[in-house]
Amino acid sequence: MKIVLISFLLSIKLLSADFITLKEYSKMLYENPRGISCKECHGIDGSEQILGYYIKNGVKTAYKVPNIQNLSFEAFKNSLNQNKNTKSIMPNYSLTPDEVMTLYNYIKQFSKEEK
Repeated sequence: MKIVLISFLLSIKLLSADFITLKEYSKMLYENPRGISCKECHGIDGSEQILGYYIKNGVKTAYKVPNIQNLSFEAFKNSLNQNKNTKSIMPNYSLTPDEVMTLYNYIKQFSKEEK
């Protein structure tokens, strides 16, 4: 009986090594939620980024992606879930509520690290 129990516990330990941590899952979700990386536009930490430049009235102007580190959860959730118009470059990821919360917590860790 003891041998069966020990074998069972060892097999659980071996199988559990395949699971990723919450931190790893959060990073993976940020870097590739649905084939389009948040990181490509928002950088590695969700801070303000210059995505590119355009010419307006003959003046080269930066197209800035805003800092998302300090958004409230409600604003963050709404920006991910709202219907996008044709001018929006923010993709619609169709994230679950748990995925939205995971992404929000992942991004918030960067605003805490700066303090």
